[in-house]
Amino acid sequence: MADAIQIDALVVGGGVAGLFTLHALREAGCSALLIESRALGFGQTTSSQGILHAGVKYALGGVAGEDANEASEAAAMWGNFLQGRSGPDLRGIRVLATHEYLWRTASLMGAAGMLGARLALRTRPAVVEPSQRPAWLAGVRGDVLSLPETVIDPADLSRRLAAAAPGAIALGQVRAIRAEPASATVEIEGDGRSARVLARRVFLCAGAGNEALLALAGLGMRVSMQRRPLRQAMVRGPLPMVFGHCIDGARTRITVTSDTDDGRTVWHIGGELAEKGPAMQPDAFVRYARDEVAACMPGVSLAGAEWSSYAVDRAEARTPDTRRPSSAHVQAHGSLVVTWPVKLVLAPRAAQAAVKHIRASRDGADRWPEGWTAPPLAARPWQDATWTRLP
Repeated sequence: MADAIQIDALVVGGGVAGLFTLHALREAGCSALLIESRALGFGQTTSSQGILHAGVKYALGGVAGEDANEASEAAAMWGNFLQGRSGPDLRGIRVLATHEYLWRTASLMGAAGMLGARLALRTRPAVVEPSQRPAWLAGVRGDVLSLPETVIDPADLSRRLAAAAPGAIALGQVRAIRAEPASATVEIEGDGRSARVLARRVFLCAGAGNEALLALAGLGMRVSMQRRPLRQAMVRGPLPMVFGHCIDGARTRITVTSDTDDGRTVWHIGGELAEKGPAMQPDAFVRYARDEVAACMPGVSLAGAEWSSYAVDRAEARTPDTRRPSSAHVQAHGSLVVTWPVKLVLAPRAAQAAVKHIRASRDGADRWPEGWTAPPLAARPWQDATWTRLP
């Protein structure tokens, strides 16, 4: 017999958007549960570089638009979380870096972009004199700035947010959604279990998975999603810990963050390089990535390094020109609330906006019934990668 569960809110998707939404709902006094189909953070969250952007990437052209301002405000929210002043208490989370470097290629376009970063940002970068630069930037001829952007471990973030809601997160698949204006009935299958959930609101926070969920609910024609494919590069070996952006004009040529894997440094590389990657074969892409890294960090030896890459889609609300949306998307359709946060840093703001679509009744379950399994934590991309050495 299926479990019958009545709650204020059901959150679908255990990435950063869903986990922040679950926390915000429970903080608001709602009875709320979360269902995840694979692993916590699987997909966009675990593929994130963990940068709490303060708007720099969106102001390189010299104008701080809506996306730059929203990222700046969101970064301030994260500062409160990390210090335990408000929101989810993230004190002690695994912080990989408390600042990044911003450096330019030795070109006029690079100089123009650096000027834009200096003039347009609320969080102003500071000039780093040549004698104060880290060794891995010794070969850079252009300007170098220090940028106060924090980098966190997205896997530890998922673990911390999940731990704050014991018993409220389960592994299972949504099989049917019947949405009415004031409530929705969701059929779920888990590990040998099934449940019928009656919720006043259902929050769809499943990233690319929202597309299939909307189709189940009969909203596939009313809410359009777009996928922006990326191919991220990874380098592993005897490398320094690097955190920063190499820019050329208003574009971010590469963005590098670092972690460790069995005692070796791993570079996680995005930026424009990742946007060009889907058009290349994987073997050609890693060679291109090597050349880009060598050009952006000419003083770093890549001898003995291993290379890999992986494909991931950024799922977002569709825009007329298919470019990245300027802000997080949160929209209610009757009893369903659809969320795409766009960037990791914007997830808390998206959660705040989502919770405005419900009033707490304080009635209903706050834990899944006995026997429901909690989902595992998703692996980081380099933990199951295939590595190669380049000649």
